[in-house]
Amino acid sequence: MAFKRLFFLLLFSTSIFCFGQNVEWGNPQKIKQKNLYSQIIGEASHGIYVLRCKNQDFSREVFIEKYKTNLSIENSVPLPISINGNIERVLLVNNELYVFISAKNTITNQIDILVQKLEPNLKPVALPTVIASLPSSQFIDKRKIQIKTSSDKKKVLILFLSRGDNPGESKLNLYAYDDSMQQIFGKQFVLNERSDDVFITNFESDNLGNAFVLIDFPTKNPKIQADNRDFFLYAYYPKEDKMLAYQLGNEQMFVEELALNINNFNQTVSVAGFYSSENGSLVNGYFFERFSITKKSTEEKYATIFDPILLTQISGGKMDKRSPELKNYYIRKLIAKSDGGLLMVAEKYTRTEQRYNYYMNNMPQEGVRVAFNYDDVAIISINKDGSIQFGDLIRKRQSSVGDGGYLSGIACFPTQDQIFVLYNSELDKDGNIMLHQVNYLGKSDERIVVKSSSFSVALIPSDCKQTGPMSFIGSTIRDKQYTLIRLTF
Repeated sequence: MAFKRLFFLLLFSTSIFCFGQNVEWGNPQKIKQKNLYSQIIGEASHGIYVLRCKNQDFSREVFIEKYKTNLSIENSVPLPISINGNIERVLLVNNELYVFISAKNTITNQIDILVQKLEPNLKPVALPTVIASLPSSQFIDKRKIQIKTSSDKKKVLILFLSRGDNPGESKLNLYAYDDSMQQIFGKQFVLNERSDDVFITNFESDNLGNAFVLIDFPTKNPKIQADNRDFFLYAYYPKEDKMLAYQLGNEQMFVEELALNINNFNQTVSVAGFYSSENGSLVNGYFFERFSITKKSTEEKYATIFDPILLTQISGGKMDKRSPELKNYYIRKLIAKSDGGLLMVAEKYTRTEQRYNYYMNNMPQEGVRVAFNYDDVAIISINKDGSIQFGDLIRKRQSSVGDGGYLSGIACFPTQDQIFVLYNSELDKDGNIMLHQVNYLGKSDERIVVKSSSFSVALIPSDCKQTGPMSFIGSTIRDKQYTLIRLTF
């Protein structure tokens, strides 16, 4: 009898150890059409919060769920919003839950941005409060309002582009708030470009409240410049009420991909990316630029062609390949190193259309299938001076049709000593959740972190959230049911 009790205890335990990692599972839930997609908001002292929606934009008909710290579900309700508007973001700010909404005010003819605070039990606190407004004539529907927190979760930054007062102009709108949603600043910057010509790659706020934006425009010197775009880092310092613009790259570079990272410890901002020197014919160079927040000046500006041997290694090519390159590689994460350098994680991604013919009511028809391909991952360590410390490669092939790559891609988590990258193997079969880890000296290892043996399981890489220095919470499909997972390294 004692043996049987021990057997069942081991069999139904919600926590298992795999290769030094602790894996915990939540309660399985049926996947319903009304909550097909999920979005983990984060973990607070009073629980874990998750959004569920039938589509990927999470703007309407959204459910919010609260889970206990042991991953068991406590409550699931429609997001308690009392006004008719679009949900722009739900965030945990210093352990408090806030819902950000945009709605048209029919009395003032303005587009209002409102915030609704929720109690830990998901009940609304008072009524929504207007925190920003703009004339509806200047609002651009196709431009999403972007909302983020600083890394310490104590400040909120809102960014959006709007039409200008004159033709050929647009406005960059920046708002910042403290953890009680009191405005720190609200600024509009006139751009001498049409809104359709302005592209914003990323924006971030440091823990001091300074704002940084990666932005590009059509080039002013098309005859002498390789690229047809001018790339800038805009830096706004609210204490001095000063906006500075740092031009990125040089006239000989054709920028293919770039990303932004803030180092709050060293108080620096770094931008890195890939470029081609011949108008996109071969992506074989990289650039690295670092800016001092305190000095408001450039510390490092470096660009060069990859060493051919290293490029062959990180692109997954063979030594006899004529021209290894990083075309179609997208930067998934930039990780700051303590010395001022960076770790860059980039994944190869392509989207292809497959046309096919079929008959309906004896009439020939043509259909289109969209295939999503997520392949090799390159990990590149850049030294403080811009030189390469090491390169690493994750070999994988992920392809799916018509699902947006729901189970493809990677989830990346940095710790103090290592970088952990998780992904699914063999999407067309009952594959495993794989773990690739590399330390800051370049030593790497790969293993199965969750094996599909007694059950099938797949991680949803886009829906994972790092909740501590050594742990993350993610969404999985386990035996065709939605299940939370916590992994502690």
